[in-house]
Amino acid sequence: MITTSNQHPVLNIARMAVALKDAAIGHDIDYFASVPSTMQVAHQLATDASIRSGALVVAEEQTAGIGRHQRRWEAPTAQALLVSLILKGEHLPVNLAQLPMIAGIAAVRALAAELPELTDDLGLKWPNDIMLGEDLASAKKVGGILIETSYVQEQVEYAIVGIGINVNQTQESLPQVPPNVPPPTSLRLAVGRTIDRTSLLIALCRAWEELVTPQDSPHDIHHEWRNLLLTLGQPVTVILHRDGERQLNGVAVDVTADGALVVMDELGRSHLLDAGDVTTRLP
Repeated sequence: MITTSNQHPVLNIARMAVALKDAAIGHDIDYFASVPSTMQVAHQLATDASIRSGALVVAEEQTAGIGRHQRRWEAPTAQALLVSLILKGEHLPVNLAQLPMIAGIAAVRALAAELPELTDDLGLKWPNDIMLGEDLASAKKVGGILIETSYVQEQVEYAIVGIGINVNQTQESLPQVPPNVPPPTSLRLAVGRTIDRTSLLIALCRAWEELVTPQDSPHDIHHEWRNLLLTLGQPVTVILHRDGERQLNGVAVDVTADGALVVMDELGRSHLLDAGDVTTRLP
């Protein structure tokens, strides 16, 4: 088995190729030991008409990985899943607002399939964090999702879905975060053993395939995603980036079919918030 210098096994791409050779998602894999960002590579590939929807860009390490609002995504070599998925044409939902929902559901389904003991603790923090915990106050972040879309003459050309999951990090190898955001954790810390990242990535591809075939209606997607949100029913502080970091306090009461968060403020007024405009956190 090939290992990195820190003795963590690298992903078994040959095994993935066999398991996913006829799959809608994961049939083609561009693999890198180290790359600045899988998202950047995926964008370059996606503009090539010969690159089919469902192709993956996978790396053991990112030297310039980013999340929402250009925050850095840090992970030690060969200890996390760092994946960007290229989606085109038939694999894109009619309502693109459903894409973040599908991404969150796919991640949770894959984790539950590989680690069923975590099923009751898996959830999502609106809009794009994968969480482990009973509620928003105690949950820790185990992964994140970033989606970027390219348009040509107002028509969607492709979408890139970046997914990062902390898999085999120890507490010491997790990044330090500000006190007002959920603390990070890893699957290894949650279950007390090393996780097979190759199996997890295969499970993630299979979960995506189930969700991008036309068996789930948009309503079903929204319903499943809504039920996974730890944010609902919780008091939140919302930072409105569009309004120069203005702060809004309230309770997250619902999400719309387009993924917007409904927050009721202290005066009983409802605010409809788009994921691109806000950061939510517990007061």
